Amino acid sequence: MLLGHTQDPRWPATEAALTHARQFLTGLKGQRVVVVPHPGVDGLAAGVLALRAVEAVGARGIARVPDKGEHAFSPATQERLRAMMPDAVVVLERGTPTAPRQAPSDGTAQDADARGHVIPSDTSTTGLRGPCLLVAPRALPEDFPGATLLSAHGLTPAVTCSLLTYVLVSPVVAPGPLEWLAALGTVADQGVDAPIPFLKDALRRAGRTAVTESVSLLNAARRSSRFAVPLALEVLLRAGRATDITRGNVPGVDVLHDCRLEVQREVVRCSKTPPRIANDVALLLFSSDAQVHSQVAVRWAQRLPEHIVIAANAGYLPGRVDYAVRSRVPIDHDASFTRLGIRAGASGGSLPQTDFLQFAASLGFKGLRGIDVERRGAFPG
Repeated sequence: MLLGHTQDPRWPATEAALTHARQFLTGLKGQRVVVVPHPGVDGLAAGVLALRAVEAVGARGIARVPDKGEHAFSPATQERLRAMMPDAVVVLERGTPTAPRQAPSDGTAQDADARGHVIPSDTSTTGLRGPCLLVAPRALPEDFPGATLLSAHGLTPAVTCSLLTYVLVSPVVAPGPLEWLAALGTVADQGVDAPIPFLKDALRRAGRTAVTESVSLLNAARRSSRFAVPLALEVLLRAGRATDITRGNVPGVDVLHDCRLEVQREVVRCSKTPPRIANDVALLLFSSDAQVHSQVAVRWAQRLPEHIVIAANAGYLPGRVDYAVRSRVPIDHDASFTRLGIRAGASGGSLPQTDFLQFAASLGFKGLRGIDVERRGAFPG
């Protein structure tokens, strides 16, 4: 049995939802379609699957990956999509990349995205006039008015974007040769031991070692200061199987190896940052152009098992502090966390420098100044 093709009428999505989304796809014939994948490996794998399906129904597919620090619903990304004037848009996302509603100074209800951009609550999903198909396993319909939404919200086991896209497009493509992409994205999002039906069989067919090595290389493209995600997508488009990536059979793999080496070095460098301690919270404040705050937080959570570890990177995006929260003990998200939009279960986020300083002060880290959260050269703290 192919990955995701179960006899369950609700998993990985209801037949009604799949039918509705497939009708959207088959109606794209002859149109110019922009595919916007999430920059993670799961999203990129889903993007390749969507592009294959768009081509199979007779449409012209063009990929547009959000830039560093953005997602499909960031204002800058939406502006670029409008400039492309597509007939339709297909968005591949993990869920709803927005923070809770907040009230601006004029009292108008608005939404703030993951980077603090404000999106008016009465806009359509993409801000485009054309139709939009959104594949987002963890999204709720009310989050995306005006879009054709394919979701697997609340289902167990949790569904990845690549797996949901794979099941969606299987009737219009040859699914067997593309199964490895769904396996790749699923492993990237949930690991090789994810409780997904037929995942072990899919990994045996694709090659478990080749899949995990490919995930490592493709992840490095996003984490690297180069932000080589468009190249990672090209590698996936050129590859016919995971071993094409691990053996370097397609152009661009050498760059992925360079990205991984850079990320590994940055993790080691930034992990040398001495922690600041306030009560049960350990703050590591460093500057890196690479997205390494989550790996640094994991390392220090192992070293400080009784603490909540916040690894804060002041160098990833200009004017912002990107951070990861990790702990080996349960985190009590009290008012200090929630008042700035850090919800229960959240593993990180991004704040403007001034907001991060206020957040740190509320946790007990007094005396931090603007200079402490400015971008710096290559040294740990």
